Amino acid sequence: MSREKDAANYAVVFFAALSVLLLIFPASKMAHTARIAVSYSFYPSLHYGAKYGHFVRNVPSNFLALLETDQENRVLKDKVRALELQLQNQAVAVSESDRLAREMRLSRGLPWTGSWARIINKTPADWYGSFFIDKGSEEGINVNDTVLGMQGERVGLAGRVLEVYPKFSKVLLLTNSAASVVCAIEPSGFEALVEGRGTWRLKVNYVPEESALAEGAELTTSPGGLLFPPGIYVGKVTKVYPRESFMNFMTADVAPAVDVNTLKEVFVLKRSLPENLGGRAEKK
Repeated sequence: MSREKDAANYAVVFFAALSVLLLIFPASKMAHTARIAVSYSFYPSLHYGAKYGHFVRNVPSNFLALLETDQENRVLKDKVRALELQLQNQAVAVSESDRLAREMRLSRGLPWTGSWARIINKTPADWYGSFFIDKGSEEGINVNDTVLGMQGERVGLAGRVLEVYPKFSKVLLLTNSAASVVCAIEPSGFEALVEGRGTWRLKVNYVPEESALAEGAELTTSPGGLLFPPGIYVGKVTKVYPRESFMNFMTADVAPAVDVNTLKEVFVLKRSLPENLGGRAEKK
């Protein structure tokens, strides 16, 4: 019994001394591999502890770094959104400035005097019927004043002032089903009546057969009309309908000179017309 106990003690001392030597002195690659294998076999918890020890010791700093990075990303995203919004606003401002400059240039070449007004209200239920502008009797706007719009590089008839209030006015659009204008067909000069239909298209009636009306013909306000000054571009013929057997005139569809969907401002001509031609007087 004593011999077995002594042998066990010697073995413990031997392996302890061997372990100390392996830990203290440099070892070859093979000895290093063997040491790891032995330590993993006898002490797997120490093996995993050595593997993740560095990560565990640096958890606080890693967590703080992640928080700081996330905060920086949020700040950068907010700055990017603000810059994108600023660029969009600048693009809109540049576009509006270009449009206003073009409109001012065109209005200076008109043979009529007038003033600019901004569209302030469009009613969805009456989209092609009327809208309101931000000028009224205080700015010299009168009932039946001609309203022009700018389409590209050309001026076209948009409608006329229907109602006047101190600070704003209501405009009756040419596309309104209650609106009409006497037009001359270019280049023949034949006169016809253009009527609104409550849609984006107009209709021309009472066109003489001998006028040789064709697609692409342009219509301008006629000197025979009283509401509007002559020579204003009204629209272009898009489709001609054949004459019916019981009629002695032709009809056609007309694309208006001004697209009311794109209008932002209008030019109101200063004219002296009797109010009993139509429309309503100023509201007190």
